[in-house]
Amino acid sequence: MNIKLLICLISLIAFGSCKQETKAPVTTTDSAEWIELYNGKDFTGWKAVENDSTWTITDGVMQAHGKRSHLFYVGDQLKDGFKNFELYAQVKTFKLANSGIYFHTEMQGEGWPSKGFEIQVNNSHIGEGDYVEYKKAGSLYGVRNIYQSIVSDSVWYETHALVEGKHVQIWLNGIKTVDYVEPENPIAHGLDSAHILGSGTFALQGHDVLSKMQYKSIRVRRLPDNAGSDVGSAPPMLPWYDSMKVLQERQFAFIDLNPNTMISVDSMITNFYQYGVNVSVVKSPDMASSLDGLSKLVFKGIKVNVKNIKELGSANADYIIGESTNLNEAKSLIASGKINIWSHHGEALTVKNASALIDLAAKNKVCIEIDNESKTPSIDIIKLAKSKGCRFTFARLIPAVRMERSTYIFDAIKGAAMAYKDEWVPKT
Repeated sequence: MNIKLLICLISLIAFGSCKQETKAPVTTTDSAEWIELYNGKDFTGWKAVENDSTWTITDGVMQAHGKRSHLFYVGDQLKDGFKNFELYAQVKTFKLANSGIYFHTEMQGEGWPSKGFEIQVNNSHIGEGDYVEYKKAGSLYGVRNIYQSIVSDSVWYETHALVEGKHVQIWLNGIKTVDYVEPENPIAHGLDSAHILGSGTFALQGHDVLSKMQYKSIRVRRLPDNAGSDVGSAPPMLPWYDSMKVLQERQFAFIDLNPNTMISVDSMITNFYQYGVNVSVVKSPDMASSLDGLSKLVFKGIKVNVKNIKELGSANADYIIGESTNLNEAKSLIASGKINIWSHHGEALTVKNASALIDLAAKNKVCIEIDNESKTPSIDIIKLAKSKGCRFTFARLIPAVRMERSTYIFDAIKGAAMAYKDEWVPKT
């Protein structure tokens, strides 16, 4: 059997789809269809609110640099609002910049826009004050978050969005970051009426005084009202999905940093598009070179044990997992100074025998893996590790059937009274 066909069939059985990461579709650029919302000279058609001095025209581009302010499109092309559309925006972020492109929104005098959806624009912003921001550019903010930087600061990149009925797709420089189908009866899944796909205007965000942002083109074309009518239904959103969404609203980042190695990258990405769980590819040291060239959507990790940790080279990985089966192995790995995450499967851990290991992990800034499938470590050990200042990562969240079988991750978060800052996200 053709290997691609085999992968597709496996994905179809596991996920109900064999859709893979794709490049943006080819679209017409007929000037009669496309509308440029920025004239390249001034703010004609746009209105800034709250701190309008944040917005300036600099070298022919719209720039946001200052206190929070949102720039709403109010021009002649708005008419009764944009429902189904295709949009291209040319965007440049500078270090620590945070911004967003809103759609289906409406004019609001102050605060963060309460209606509509935001396409996140953030490559290196880390948050303000007590708040830590993990969500990166290309996220459909709060709906489909990505935690991996796809593009870089200080260079122009292209944000492409396609909104058709209940279907939203987003690309950054041609890499698809979002393929979201709004579930049937979205209110039942925790979406309020202000965050259901409908229609409205566009807005650009000036986020804070550290954020310097530029936009030089906002090009849009309307699509028929019945666009997307053939997209089909969203995959079943079972109770675990609703629980995950509640925790996402509390800023938890759902990333499977130690998935089953038998799952193909294409299947992982399909699962990510459908449910929003970010994914990773993990290899042993001797296979580390296979991480090169993988999709920018996935995190890249290396898993070591006491036998092969010496083989660990300078591979381009986002993190290193140390996997132990007994206490002596655990101590050796945690003390090595070479791992970011401790994953333990084997000799049972108790509060008594794990205490010294947790002290060592805290000292070496090694995170504790919470395995959703094996339900380890215990909530008592997680509480102890949290009290000592350790942070945590999640494992075995994908494919979706795993979450249907076990929701231990939610029990652990609740039982240990974890906050989102107790979680560790690579590159933060």
